Formats: sequence, C-alpha cells, structure tokens
Amino acid sequence: MVFLRDYGWEVELKLTHAIGDARFYTREAVANRFDVVIAAGGDGTINEVIQELVGSETALGVLPTGTANVWAREMGIPLDIAGASEILTYGRTRRIDVGSVNGRYFLLMVGIGFDGEVARVVERKFLKRLGIVGYLLVSFWLSFGYDSFAVNARIGEQEIKTRALQIVVGNTQLYGGAVKFTWQAQCDDGLLDVCIVRKRSKFRRIFIVLDFLLRRKQRSQWVSYDKSATIEVQTRKPVAIQVDGDSCGNTPATFTMAPRALKVIVPRRAPKGLFTED
Repeated sequence: MVFLRDYGWEVELKLTHAIGDARFYTREAVANRFDVVIAAGGDGTINEVIQELVGSETALGVLPTGTANVWAREMGIPLDIAGASEILTYGRTRRIDVGSVNGRYFLLMVGIGFDGEVARVVERKFLKRLGIVGYLLVSFWLSFGYDSFAVNARIGEQEIKTRALQIVVGNTQLYGGAVKFTWQAQCDDGLLDVCIVRKRSKFRRIFIVLDFLLRRKQRSQWVSYDKSATIEVQTRKPVAIQVDGDSCGNTPATFTMAPRALKVIVPRRAPKGLFTED
C-alpha cells in the first residue's frame, strides 16, 4: 500500500484469516466513513466486501489476486498490481446496480443448475485448491451426466415454465472470464438479465458450449432471454445455486435489484456496452 501513501492517501492495512473477516473490516470502514475499501483478492472476496458497502458512500476498489478475477476482467482493470494500482489512483468512480438473491448481494451473476452444482462439488473437495483447474475438472466430469430440471420462473409479469440445464441471472456480462450468458447486461440500468439455457440432448450440449464460447449469434436459439428488476425461480426439487462463483444453497430463489447502490472505482474509459452512459 506504499504507492497509495505516496499519492497522499491515509491507508490502513487489514489481513483476513477466515471467512467473514473481510466483511467485518468493511463494516468498520463504512462506520468510520472511509472513502474507499480496497479488496485485494478474487471475486469471492469482493462479494464479501460488498455486503457491507451497498447503500453507503464508501467506494469499492480492487487489486485482483484471485482465481478468475471476473470483475476486474469485465471492467478492464489490469490483472497486475502495478496496473490495478494506477486505476485506483487515476480511475473514475461510478455508481452501479447490485443484485440480491435470497437476501445476499451479488456484483456479477448468480448461476442456478449446472454451475451451481459445480461450485458445490468444488467447495467440498480438495479441488478448490487447484483454482480454475479444479473447476474445469469438475465441469467436465459433470457435463454429460447432469440432468435438466423443471423450473417455473416469474420474470416481472411474465411466467416461464420449462426444463433447464442452467439459469444465469446477471448484473454484468462476463461469466467465468470467458463466456457471456447475459450478453446484453448493463450494470447501471436498474435491471437484471436472465438467461435460461433450455433442456437439450447430451450430444447437443457440445454445440451450446461452442456457441457461447465463440459468442455466436446462434446461442440465442438455445435460450430464453429476459430483463427484469424482480425474478422468482421455483423448481420441483432443490437445485444448487452459486453467487459470484461461490456455492450458496439451493432453490427457490428470489431476486431483487438495488439500483445504483454501490460506488466502484473503474477505468476512466468504460468497456463498450456495460454502462448506459459513457
């Protein structure tokens, strides 16, 4: 944090040792009216921090040192410490929306179904220590055996009944650092984007994956895509949920939106399409 002091910042360094520490320190920072809380970690650490930042005047800054660093990649924050430090000192403060699922805030996205099961399996196994490799191994292992599930989704005033492999509710576009399920999402439009990947045969799942990885327009043929500030998802049996990459219980799931409730420090030049205003 020496570089921040060189720019005239008054800095307090807090080290986390267990889940909940980041949230505790952030709560203290907000109570003491700190201008910025800098999360040095990955998307899971950021998610913990925002639980206390939402609705406050304390901004979120990021030094990406995690596994996927989806938030940093999405916003164009460099993944090296020197580059990310420049964003903290010369970047721009914006207000963005924050989604909530079953009372937990999320910055990026929520996955229900296949990826929720992957997150749960990885969390229970030693594979989490392998980082992104662990997620890839579990994803491959589960990919052809995972069954679709019956879902009843209320998206605003619209009701959808179908069988799905995956539901992604996104506040931003990028998923896992490479794929865009919610490719139309804007993080300050007051709406959540919902992508429901419908049931397909095990063979056709290969084409779904390719269409999303290559960001082909054909991906729209596999999904239902909507926007709303409120969403409810009911399933016949409990289905796993992940929030910003971490396992977080099962369905049912109730989503709401907190419009422009979080201040974030991001690059001055906004990534195309992510904000309603440049």
